[in-house]
Amino acid sequence: MIGILTFYWADDYGAMLQSYALKTYLNKYSEAILIPYFPRNLRGRYRVIRYNRADNLPRRIFKIARQLRPKNFRCNLSRRKRMSRFRSEYLTKDRRCLKSSRDIYKYNSEIDTYVAGSDQIWNPEITEGFQEGYFCTFRKWKKDSARYVSYAASIGMERLKEKYDRELSGLLSNFDVISIREPLAKSYIAKRWGKEPEVVLDPVFLLKKKEWEELLDKTPLPNEISEREKDGYIAVYDTEYLPEMAEYLKNLEKNRGLTVVVISSVRKSYKWTESEKLLIGQGPLEFLAVLYHATYVVTNSFHGTALSVILKKQFVTFPHRTRGARMLDILRIAHLEERLVYAGKKTVQIDNTIDWDEADKALEKEIIHSKEFIKKEILAPLDRNGSNRYT
Repeated sequence: MIGILTFYWADDYGAMLQSYALKTYLNKYSEAILIPYFPRNLRGRYRVIRYNRADNLPRRIFKIARQLRPKNFRCNLSRRKRMSRFRSEYLTKDRRCLKSSRDIYKYNSEIDTYVAGSDQIWNPEITEGFQEGYFCTFRKWKKDSARYVSYAASIGMERLKEKYDRELSGLLSNFDVISIREPLAKSYIAKRWGKEPEVVLDPVFLLKKKEWEELLDKTPLPNEISEREKDGYIAVYDTEYLPEMAEYLKNLEKNRGLTVVVISSVRKSYKWTESEKLLIGQGPLEFLAVLYHATYVVTNSFHGTALSVILKKQFVTFPHRTRGARMLDILRIAHLEERLVYAGKKTVQIDNTIDWDEADKALEKEIIHSKEFIKKEILAPLDRNGSNRYT
């Protein structure tokens, strides 16, 4: 049995869909489960009423009060229900919350291989320091022959701040094999681990476009999108506000005469255009549907970019100010760097024809490499127990 350690618990579209993709792919060949590890320090982020432990008391009170407004509270409750429904139906029905590495050690003795990843599970800037469970520190208590592998784990940037280096080196020593998601972080991780890690694709690329479409078969567009808008709209999925992206969207909205539909798991403090339509409280399936049926997609999110490529959308990506390397990496791999918009670059025409045949060929090479890594390092070792169905 394979046990996956990742951000399955996060009410975040990218986190949940990459969890779904990795579990679904592995389950084609061997039994795989998501280990219900939910570090205590991160639990406040995705409650119906959310708060950040780093905020001072007045700011925390202000944020809580704003979320208690009836309209905001209803949206948060709707989001929680839809995310929970997806998690229960597609990820895991296990309602336990393992809070520590020791809890993982005591959980399910049938697990032969532990897989940490994908997503930014190794980025201490978003996980409030390193969370030991994502580094399999429970290995020191286990006397069996279990295997410890990372798949497409991410630090979210090219390198971490120097203050993290020594601790990271010790934590990485728990792994038999390491694979990461971003090529730009390869040399940094190699220095910390002492060996060369493999670079593999995010799990969403393990499933073909057709498999994502099958997931959407019974998922209509949200009711908030009118019949007129269903004929054409601009989908926006963002992780931060960028003035240049706002200007791009205002011009696109004006020139195309299409509604800007912003989908978000939370209410934002900013607007991209004055007439935008904000969809909040939606689940991962609705998120996928909004991207899939859009005329255009504009994003500054890694998973927004990745899914736009998989679904073959007319899209542009604005790199995140601090985590833009991830988007640049995947667009380089797919030979789609021209879809990236950044300061000083001539404006990208979103209608420009995309050579999807070339993109597919470039991606297929990396997809094959990623699947070969899974076969060799995760699935093949299970043959010893006769539990691997890989063909």
